[in-house]
Parts: sequence; C-alpha cells; structure tokens
Amino acid sequence: MLHIHKIPVPTPYPVGPVNSYLIKNRPYTLVDPGPDTVEARNALMCGLASLDISLSDISRVVLTHSHSDHSGLAGWLGEIAGAQIYVHQYEFRKLTMDYDFYQERLSFFREAGLPTEVLKEILADVDTVKRPVLPSEGIKLLQGGEVLEFDGGSLLAIHMPGHSDGHICLNDQSGENFLAGDFILKHITPNPNMEPELKDFSKRQPVLRQYLDGLAVMNEIGVRLILPGHGENINHSPVAVLRAKKHHGERLVLITSLLDGTSLNVYQLTRVLYPNINGFEIYLAISEVFAHVDYLLACNKLTKKDSSGVAFYSKATCL
Repeated sequence: MLHIHKIPVPTPYPVGPVNSYLIKNRPYTLVDPGPDTVEARNALMCGLASLDISLSDISRVVLTHSHSDHSGLAGWLGEIAGAQIYVHQYEFRKLTMDYDFYQERLSFFREAGLPTEVLKEILADVDTVKRPVLPSEGIKLLQGGEVLEFDGGSLLAIHMPGHSDGHICLNDQSGENFLAGDFILKHITPNPNMEPELKDFSKRQPVLRQYLDGLAVMNEIGVRLILPGHGENINHSPVAVLRAKKHHGERLVLITSLLDGTSLNVYQLTRVLYPNINGFEIYLAISEVFAHVDYLLACNKLTKKDSSGVAFYSKATCL
C-alpha cells in the first residue's frame, strides 16, 4: 500500500495553492513540488517536517508537467537533496534555458488575427515567478508506460496530453489513487493549451481531441480517488469526467452557434466569449478557442477560409 500525503504549497496565481504529494514509501518521492518562491519553499519544508521527512530524504521528484506552479522547485530539490527528476520528454524541453514559449506560438497569434497592440499586452504581462529550468544531469525522461516501484506498491505513469503535451498522470496500481496533476480538477476545467507540432511549429496539436481521449482512459481505468494538482480530492471519478465532457460539449455547441451565418477569426470569437479579459488571460482564452475550432474543423462542423494569413471560420452547411 502506498502512503500518499498532500502538502498544499502557495502560489501567486488565481488558481491558488498547488497540491504537492509525498509518497512516504521508499524511495521517498515528491510529486509537483511547487513554484520557485520563498513562500513555497517554506511551506514545502514545513509540510515535509510535519511528516518527519527532511529534504535530504527525497530520492525522486516527479513532475506531472512543466508549468511553473508545479515544477519550479524541482531543480532546487535536485541540488539540495540530490533527487532524480522524472519528467516527460515533451516537457523537459520546456524546462531548458533556450525554450521560448511565445516564439513557438507566434504563427498561431497571426492566424488568430491578434492585433499587434494586444500581442504586446500579452507579452508585457510578465510572470512574477522565476521561470523553472532543470539541470542537465539527474533527469529521467518519461514517455508514458513506465512503472515507478516503491516498497509496498507502484505508480504507473500515463501520458495524458491536452492541458500540456507532455502531461502525465500517475495511477496507483493497487487501484486506490490517481494523481491527476492539472488533467482534471474539482471546481474548474483545465485550459486546453495550444501546442505546436514538434516537427512543424506552424501546425497545432489536436489538444481537445487528446484531452477527450484522456477522459475516456480515466473511465477505462475505473479510478477510485482522484488526487488533483489543485483543490479538493475528487471521490467520484465518473461524475468528474462527465462534468469535463459536458463543459467542452457545451462550448462546442456555443461556438458553432456563434458562427452560424457569419465568419469570425479566433481573436474575434475570443472577444465575444470573454469580453473583459486582459494580459495573459487573453493568451489562455485564445488557446481555448483554438482548441475548440480545431476540433470542430476536424469533425467537419466548420469551414475555414484564409485571408492574408488570418483564418476565418463559419458553420459548415449541410448539403
């Protein structure tokens, strides 16, 4: 049996604290240590101390994905504790010095019809948290399918993209627990983050299709208890999966209705759906709208026409 303990770690983001998880079976393993801030370090150390664990006891750090609220302290733990860091290969490249998040997505902004002044607004909304960078050594790259063994149990790493293309979840093979990261949360639906195809950055990955496929995997597993990356535990996995599917189904219907009899680009759609957002919120909203129009286009529910590099979408007509 695995002994899994939740340690809430503060973040400066609206989502609130991140849930770091200590698996108190040897080798002691920490999942998602939190952001690289003084407050987060102190909270993590206090949480570990309350469980009679010191930093030097940590042998492994597992990252569900690269976002700074989850991964920021991984490099520090690698240095302080000598812990090995486990991360999906698609996320590791995002945790290197030369990674440029926005540069990889500039073509998507142009395709969306994003005005230059709005792009500048997004770029000016700088994260207050130090960008996480992992060391070049002590890294274990995952692909999904690996089993992490413990005294008394094991965790299966499952590749579940959608929120991030290298997102992994960890399934307790005793059937008790499912460490979900940001794949599924109790009170909010994770943002489907637009990701470029690794072989051609001008193309987007089908992130909503990936996410919906992941929800189907969760149902197949038959998870008992979901331990999410933020907020409360989820005791009824089928209900949570159904809620996430319902949210995206309703959003697909809404976007289709907005494009009935008219033609809009993604930025115009974004402003209709989210009229009062600013800064980085605009990026998140554009990302979500792209996820849904890409899905609808692949299902032949929309048509697309390009005008000077900007894509305009309309509801497909039935012949």
